[in-house]
Amino acid sequence: MADTIHGLFREAAANHRDKVALRHRKGRRYIQMTYGELESWVDAVAAKLVSLGVRQGDTVGILSHNRPQWVIADLATLSLGAGVVPLYPTLPPSYLQYIINDSHMTVLVAGDALLLTSISTVMDETPDLAQTLLLDNAAIELGTSGFASDLRSDLKDDLSRRTVAYPDVAGDDLATLVYTSGTTGTPKGVMLTHANIVSNARALTDRYGICSDDSTVSYLPLSHMFERTCGYYTFLFAGATITYADQITTVGKDVAAARPTVLIAVPRVLEKAHAAARWKIEGHSKRKQALVRSAIRGLNERANRRYRGERVSPLLALKCALYDRLVAKKFRDAAGGRLRIIVSGGASLDKRIAKILFVVGFNVFEGYGMTEASPVIACSPVDGIRIGTVGTPLEGVEVKIGESDEILVRGPNVMKGYLGRPEETAEALDSDGWLHSGDQGKLDADGYLSITGRLKDLIVTSYGKNISPRPMEEKIARSKYVAQVMVCGDNRKYLVALVVPDSEAIKQYASDNAIAFEDYAALLGSEEIRELISGEIDRVNKTAPSYEQVRGFDILPEEFTLENGMLTPTLKPRRGRISMIHEDLIERLYTHIETQRAPEGGTP
Repeated sequence: MADTIHGLFREAAANHRDKVALRHRKGRRYIQMTYGELESWVDAVAAKLVSLGVRQGDTVGILSHNRPQWVIADLATLSLGAGVVPLYPTLPPSYLQYIINDSHMTVLVAGDALLLTSISTVMDETPDLAQTLLLDNAAIELGTSGFASDLRSDLKDDLSRRTVAYPDVAGDDLATLVYTSGTTGTPKGVMLTHANIVSNARALTDRYGICSDDSTVSYLPLSHMFERTCGYYTFLFAGATITYADQITTVGKDVAAARPTVLIAVPRVLEKAHAAARWKIEGHSKRKQALVRSAIRGLNERANRRYRGERVSPLLALKCALYDRLVAKKFRDAAGGRLRIIVSGGASLDKRIAKILFVVGFNVFEGYGMTEASPVIACSPVDGIRIGTVGTPLEGVEVKIGESDEILVRGPNVMKGYLGRPEETAEALDSDGWLHSGDQGKLDADGYLSITGRLKDLIVTSYGKNISPRPMEEKIARSKYVAQVMVCGDNRKYLVALVVPDSEAIKQYASDNAIAFEDYAALLGSEEIRELISGEIDRVNKTAPSYEQVRGFDILPEEFTLENGMLTPTLKPRRGRISMIHEDLIERLYTHIETQRAPEGGTP
């Protein structure tokens, strides 16, 4: 069996030549590409890259949203022994300039003319970048042979006939440079080899039984290793089908239409799906609402009994069979009716939401990873889900808990290091090969891993208390009126929160309570809405020790998004950027606390 990414793709193409590999929707129909057609395109574009001067050891950038052409450009580059540098389309030009220069990129493949234009202002400052290639979106959609703007339809066959002298590529050769700064810091080029990524994809295939009968919907950025390894390579190597969502806001509709068997998700997407379902239920009659609540209670009781190894009575079994047909099945049908696995990663999933998804029949497997580990470190085994944990380490991956409860990782999936940063590489990888994750966790007696915090996210108050903000954020975000929240308070006496309300819930609350408003911004500034959010935070404060209580908050009208740079690609808040953007607001919050009220509930 091959030990390189393009080698495993070639094997899949040979075994599944006429099977659909990639598809995306145009209007009401799907445009499909078989494995044989995909391989033909890879050869054609490899020939084009060679004509542009790409050689083994070079680096090629891909600046594009998810689409079949991303895959073609990626596989063509890898087959030439060059390294792929994925670029997020939302990055500002200054970041793109930095990455292009740091990676010594020679060719850039852009998704469309607009993206190419977005970096035109810095092109004069990228001396190594010799060529750009523009993806032609219309080509595949219309079934023509064009791939790039300078490829006429009659050239594809000509290029395909050219003999490309594919070099010998080894598993230890560089496959990709992924620039990551997490939620803070300067971008660092993570060097991942073919063997790193292949080992991760194979372990995932074995754990979840991914095969050619499976299909998935791709919507998370391919520039991030979570989607690239889990939602792209794993499925392609297995001969499965990948459908591309129109955009992240249409995921629900795309999933319902594509009817996947496996879905790769982040908690934010599952939380939004849960919120949408809750609002839909609340719009039903009281009778239907009561039926759903009764069904959830009954199905939850059955799940609890099975988990504890207790007997399920015939009456409860009969009730649950009815609940499943009348309620749970409708939820599963809304997701296409064929989902056998949902893998959630990138952040911790609310236990309550995980349990609800489980009891209505979705198998939700949580996972944990980081770019430097290709990325998966641990995930739930099929036959042993433990809600609240991220499962057990993948085959061949070792995990142990170090000082300050830091999670340490060693295995074939661990990166070679950071490009051109020996000191930072030495900090991340110790002499025994252990990767220091920066995350805190614990292992139980059976080897299940739980994430308890992140060392870099820890808030150290001026009283010396170490506080992980995630638990408070998760509890506050359980309110149906809160969409997003970030707690801060480093080197301060108290914690404060920046709250992004759920706009639909807030508007509905205003309607239900006859609150008049001219526009949404005015509504958020009203005393009634401030009291509503204050009450939601106070409810959480009652369950927390005094030093973890949120003593002040403000409401933000703008969501944290990828586009405004306040979310990471896996939809986690970029704490440093959010704090910088709202620095004045945060300062006013603390000034208000100091001047308006003394601390409550004792000394922090």
